[in-house]
Amino acid sequence: MKQYLIRKLLLMMMFALPLTVAAQWRFNDGQPKTQWGGRPGKEIKTRFTVGLHHTGDFYKNAAGVGLGLFFNIGRFSDLLNVSFGAEYIEYLGGDPRPDDTKNALGIVDGGAQIVIPAYMKLQLFSTSKWTKFYVGCGGEYGFWAREGGVLKHYYPEDRVLKDHSLAVVPIVGWKSRNLDFGIYYKHYLDEPFNHSLDGKKDFGEDKARIGYYCTYYF
Repeated sequence: MKQYLIRKLLLMMMFALPLTVAAQWRFNDGQPKTQWGGRPGKEIKTRFTVGLHHTGDFYKNAAGVGLGLFFNIGRFSDLLNVSFGAEYIEYLGGDPRPDDTKNALGIVDGGAQIVIPAYMKLQLFSTSKWTKFYVGCGGEYGFWAREGGVLKHYYPEDRVLKDHSLAVVPIVGWKSRNLDFGIYYKHYLDEPFNHSLDGKKDFGEDKARIGYYCTYYF
C-alpha cells in the first residue's frame, strides 16, 4: 500500500510539472520579462532561471557530495516554484575493510551516481525583506556512473552501472532572489527501483539519507 501511494504521488508530480509551467506563463501574459513590485521600470530575469547546484548528504559514516546544474521556473514573488536539474554525486566513506579501494585522499571510494531531481516548492511566508521560507516535495531518479571499490571487491556479480535508483524527497528551505538553501530527507523506493550502495538487491537500513543543498541562480 505504501509503495502504491508513493508511485501515485510521483505520477501526480509528473503531470503537475507541465501544468505549472503553462500556468506560470499564462499568468505572465506570455511575456518573457516582468518587473519587481514597487520598483517600476526595473526589468528582471525571465521566470526561467539557471543556477549552480551543490548537495551534501549523510548516512552513518558515509557521505555524498554533488555538483550540478539546476533550473527554476517561477519568480521570488510567486507562491509556487518548480526546480529541476542534473548533478554528479560522489559517495565516500562507508564501512572500511582492509582491501577496500581508496581514493587519493585515502578515503574509501563508494562510487558515483548521476541523479536527476525535480521539486515543487510552496513559498509560505517571508522571513526577511530578502528571503522566503518554503516547503516542498520532489522525486529523484539516479543511475550509477562509476563503481566504487566496495562493489569491485565484494560484489563483482552486481554490475550496478546499468542499475538505477528512485527516491521521494520532501524538502524545507529558504530562498532569496538568487540563492536557495534547503534541507532534504531522501527515501529510496524498494526493488525493482533500487540497488543499495553496496550492490545488494535489498536496501535494508540504507533506505534513507538526510542532506542539504545550495543553489545560486544567475
